[in-house]
Amino acid sequence: MLSKTTEVTLLNFRFDVDSVSQRALTKPVYQTISLSGKSGSDGHPGAGGYSGSDGSKGSRGCSGGNGGSGKKGSAGQSGQSGQDSEHAWIALSGTVDNLNTQLTTFKISQGSLEHSAGINWTLAKPLTNVNHNFQLAKSSGIILVKAVGGNGGRGGVGGNGGNGGNGARGGRGFDGSDGRNAHHQNDTAGKGSDGASGGKGGRGGDGGKGGSGGNGGSAGAGGHIQVRSVDPRLFMLIELDCRAGIKGKGSHGGTGGSYGVGGVGGPGGTGGRGGSGWPPGDNGSNGSYGKDGKDGSRGNIGSHGQDGWAARNGSIQYAVVAIDGSIIEVGFDKYHASVIGYTITDENNDGIYEPNSDFFITNVKWTNNGAMIMPDGAILSFPSTGYITNDANDISVLPGICINQVLIDPHRFKCHINAASVLPMNKPYIQPMKMTSQINLLNRLFSGSEVSTSLSCQYPIHITSIEIPTFLGPNERAIVSVHFANISARSYGACSDSAGSIEFIFSVHSLLKILPANKEYFYEIMSDGRGRYKINENIPPRSTKCIRFEIALGANAANQYYEHLFWNINLLLRDVLIENHRNNIRVVPTFRPNIHTDVLLVTNVHVGRSEFLAYQNLFRLFKYSSQTWDIERYGAFHNPELTWLNTTELIIFIYSKPESTFQTMKSHLFLQHMMSSENAGFICIGAGLPMELDFGLFDYNNLQFINIEQKTKLVATNHLWHGFGFTRPTDSQLNVKANKFRKNYEKQDDHKFLYQVVYDDTANEDSAGCMTVSYGAKYVYKSALDSQVDNRISMVPCDNPLLTSSNLPFVLQTQMNTNQHEVSTNKIDNNSQVRSIITNEIDLNSQFGRLLCAILFYQGFEKSHMIISEQSELAFCIFTTGSNKLNFSQILVSLAMSIIEREYDRESLQFESSKQLVDQITNIIGKENNTDNEFGVDTNGWFYLLIQALYGYIESKFWSSFPWCGCTNKAKQRHKLQEILNDLLSLTTNGIPKNKEIQRQVQILRLQKLANLNFPTTDKREICARPMNEVRAWQLEQNIEAKPSELSDELGKF
Repeated sequence: MLSKTTEVTLLNFRFDVDSVSQRALTKPVYQTISLSGKSGSDGHPGAGGYSGSDGSKGSRGCSGGNGGSGKKGSAGQSGQSGQDSEHAWIALSGTVDNLNTQLTTFKISQGSLEHSAGINWTLAKPLTNVNHNFQLAKSSGIILVKAVGGNGGRGGVGGNGGNGGNGARGGRGFDGSDGRNAHHQNDTAGKGSDGASGGKGGRGGDGGKGGSGGNGGSAGAGGHIQVRSVDPRLFMLIELDCRAGIKGKGSHGGTGGSYGVGGVGGPGGTGGRGGSGWPPGDNGSNGSYGKDGKDGSRGNIGSHGQDGWAARNGSIQYAVVAIDGSIIEVGFDKYHASVIGYTITDENNDGIYEPNSDFFITNVKWTNNGAMIMPDGAILSFPSTGYITNDANDISVLPGICINQVLIDPHRFKCHINAASVLPMNKPYIQPMKMTSQINLLNRLFSGSEVSTSLSCQYPIHITSIEIPTFLGPNERAIVSVHFANISARSYGACSDSAGSIEFIFSVHSLLKILPANKEYFYEIMSDGRGRYKINENIPPRSTKCIRFEIALGANAANQYYEHLFWNINLLLRDVLIENHRNNIRVVPTFRPNIHTDVLLVTNVHVGRSEFLAYQNLFRLFKYSSQTWDIERYGAFHNPELTWLNTTELIIFIYSKPESTFQTMKSHLFLQHMMSSENAGFICIGAGLPMELDFGLFDYNNLQFINIEQKTKLVATNHLWHGFGFTRPTDSQLNVKANKFRKNYEKQDDHKFLYQVVYDDTANEDSAGCMTVSYGAKYVYKSALDSQVDNRISMVPCDNPLLTSSNLPFVLQTQMNTNQHEVSTNKIDNNSQVRSIITNEIDLNSQFGRLLCAILFYQGFEKSHMIISEQSELAFCIFTTGSNKLNFSQILVSLAMSIIEREYDRESLQFESSKQLVDQITNIIGKENNTDNEFGVDTNGWFYLLIQALYGYIESKFWSSFPWCGCTNKAKQRHKLQEILNDLLSLTTNGIPKNKEIQRQVQILRLQKLANLNFPTTDKREICARPMNEVRAWQLEQNIEAKPSELSDELGKF
């Protein structure tokens, strides 16, 4: 028999007064009866001593007076002692409904004290008698009798000593007498006598000593309490606290007084004047200053007060008495019931605790680890919890039990696990739960009786994994594998001793079909199209099993590309649903290498039906044919069995991390595509950075030096860093230094190519010195593509690449019900779910509007102009950005001006792309002249606006091209811009002067800026340098292998 046994270590109950009192304080209290002594009050602090008086200033020629000493601070008052608790015995009678307590206080004489058992109650003298009645039936609280000694008061802090007085200044010394005057020609004049020294300064007074700290009061003794009752069960209703009080702490002494400062010595007397005569007598010297008085000494700190005396705890006794009052049993604590352990067995004995099932608790082992015999009548139970429901009457009434006796309860408890309210999705139901034993007497819980067992509520059969494709194409088949496990100790399925039947129900969207079973798969298809797999074999204990279904995506799914079609697998045990798994299969088209389209859209797992339809509507505006390559299907943007090369003109790559980045693309395929024709293009929308596309522009798998002759020179050129001291450059500083090395190379061929410096950023420690650090060699590489690709490679930078994440200029019809079982799909097609543009405004800040502008750049000016000449839907749209609204003619002008501005910013001197632009405009005008249209007349026409925009742009470069003699590159560029303007003006016979009134309007006509686009091959780069380790990382990433095309290997674990 499988069962779960729980055993715990018994609590070690101690029966000293401290332990019993501490346990009493953990119980819920109904009411408190206090017999405790009062605590002593704290002592008052001592008064501070008086400061000594300052000395008096010395008279002439005398010392200054000494400062007086400070007086001693007075001692702090001692704290009062706590009072002893009263002593009492308490007689309990009645019931829990009406508990009567007769409390008698006693005076305890010294002779009645017994060291071992507290007191001899026969010698005690009763003082008072008080009766209380308590109704405790509706409460779980106890009556707490507190017989605690009072706490001793804290001693008062000693007073601070008085400060010593300062010594006085010494008196001034006596002046010297004047010398004798010479009265005759031969007499000598007398010298003046010296002045006397100044008086000595007075000594500073000593600081007074601090007063002593007061002593702490002694603690009061705890009370002696005896509880008596004929019915020992009533002891559950009362708890006792008979501890001694806490002794008072002695306080610290007062601080000694500060010393007095000695007085300053007095100044000396003035020397006498020399007598008059020829020569006159010398003057006497001034007297010296008197000595300064000594400082007094600091007063001593007062002594610390002593702590009060500790007191003894009282005593606790529980006494069972006979009717005549004679004592039957006495204990220093009551009885305590504790559960040692028990056994849990599930209903069907498979070791699993299922929802909506029963389990049983037997062999409850319990003991009395208290200090008295426990009476009968205690209730053993296992209360209900949030997940387990038990019958309130399913209890066991326990017999009386002696101290330390162990009994095993014969009762069998039945517990019911509640049914699962909600099943979790896509995982088994597992719910932690806990079962706890309890023993109560008079509705009061024994704390040691609570023993808990943790259980897991779950089903014996779990689905461990489902292997099902995350995508399918029309007419494709797939095998769905469902792995499940029997985690129990019994057999399930179809066998003689089976614990229950197992069944799987597989439901799919109506566009998906469950194919009929064959000899390998044993399932049936129900009338509603669902698959039913009944397990008709034995599933042994703790074993695993796998079943399979075969599905196919119908041909009609071609009208629902990128839709998510649901599937659902239900697991039933004994015909009850126990587990539910649900997800979707995305309808992904298969790439067809035998057709050629205008656009190849590279999608990923984030592209759904709405996104796909948004792209289809965008392509419809340009009349583009398209097909898709899904990264989820093929694993990368290449495949050993399929090639997309030469199947399309324009690639639109949806960049999403981490599923779809440039690392999924082979650099040589990218370059072959861009070189395959003059119409080959590449647009990336997403969070990719222009520098990430360097893998293709510089072909890191096949890096080329500028030329062979320079290779030796470049290898030998170390990357040097100069700085103060032994400092090392940061990564960005190394990049900036390396970047300077490439700029001259770009100027040599008029910026037609990008040049990149690749450098070794490993410092050569042997060559490092003061102010110089040498790094490895640096190399200059030339891009594989030149500026001729111009607008054909662009990037639409954004955090979220989905067109549906921002404003769309059209409304998609309500999506099909992806959860439907039955739907007629014959009439559904892509066009029925996309309406024409219902608003003629396109937001240039939206992903849709920005990508549209990137396509206009890819087409070039001439093809984009055909939208006007052919009166296409796009020609009548308004393009908005902030408060500005532009028509399609203004968008054309913006496109042209961005081409011109990009060449200027790149510092080109030849303006090759701008020349091609002029040629395209010449062709357009040549065709339009055949219809007798006059260019330049319509002030709202694209040609007129382009001329005005050029006027303003050339003027804005006036000061930057100084000096204007043409000797600087900026001046040469401005001259070339003027040539372009003149070429355009020559195309019309109508003179077009500069219109200053619309210059502000045409300044914003820069489509690259309006749509926030990047052109990696032709945008000016301030930094184009990489450390060698980044290039090596790219080379490793290019070794990604694509997934094989066999569908069986594309299955994802769900």
